[in-house]
Amino acid sequence: MDSSFYLASGGITIAFGLLLGILAFSFFRRFKKVSSMLNRAHEMTGSAHGRISNIINVRRSNRSFRWTNEYPAITYTVNDKDYTVQLDFAEKRKGHYSLGGNYRVCYVPSDPSCCVVEEFRKPMQGSRTQSLIFTVIFAIITFNFVITGLSQILMNL
Repeated sequence: MDSSFYLASGGITIAFGLLLGILAFSFFRRFKKVSSMLNRAHEMTGSAHGRISNIINVRRSNRSFRWTNEYPAITYTVNDKDYTVQLDFAEKRKGHYSLGGNYRVCYVPSDPSCCVVEEFRKPMQGSRTQSLIFTVIFAIITFNFVITGLSQILMNL
């Protein structure tokens, strides 16, 4: 095979690796977002009662089935100001949550938008761990694809 084949396959391999890198980065951003809230849990001395103000529907599908999941948006009030947090990591099958459900929200008094809903702390920790694992896996795969692509290109220049 001539060198143009190796150059093209190297370029395609690098492009695929970069797409996986974008996926790794999105998982990393999710990890950082959840981790920053959980790391401030010791500062969350304020407490408020929150209620489900909205239920966000998410459509899922695979080859055989389609279904709808949902996750809650919880609104709580601190100093006469309403705050809303969307708990996308607490996704469940449709019908699990009901509007008006009450939950305990712990927040940072100096920054009430930084909060953890007590009932969802464990799923939040699971989401953080899952995001970290996927970040590492996709980062390793990205590294392998980029190095393989570069070696194909450099060996045939």
